[in-house]
Amino acid sequence: MTDERDLTATAASLIRALANEPMPERVVEAAKAAYTWRTIDAELATLSFDSAMAGTVGTRSGRATRELTFEADSGEVEVAVGTDGAVVGQIVPPQRATVEVIGTDGSVTIDTDDEGRFLIDELPQGPVCFEIVTAAGHRIRTDWIVL
Repeated sequence: MTDERDLTATAASLIRALANEPMPERVVEAAKAAYTWRTIDAELATLSFDSAMAGTVGTRSGRATRELTFEADSGEVEVAVGTDGAVVGQIVPPQRATVEVIGTDGSVTIDTDDEGRFLIDELPQGPVCFEIVTAAGHRIRTDWIVL
């Protein structure tokens, strides 16, 4: 028990001693570089619209639909999520692509039609992101989001 108390006291002393110390510049630069590399092979599409946040979730036929738009420099990913877990989406501008929905417990992959539309009957549980690979090989990856 004494070893545990000594270790706890030492850790507390270190935390107090370092609390007012500035982060070394090399650590800050390494963190920034690591963050940049996370999507080096894919363009990041950020969430630009979420009907759940805008308070505009529709209730047609007693079913709620959540609409999301992710924007990247090269286009958009538009997604509508039903309460049954089905997802209807479209790549804009319209084009053929492969869409992979990546979750913490697996993924689902589907090809779009010529207009960039896709339907996924069931999503992985928990947080997900969408990764799109166009026929030209361009990669777009969305922010992670809980649906």
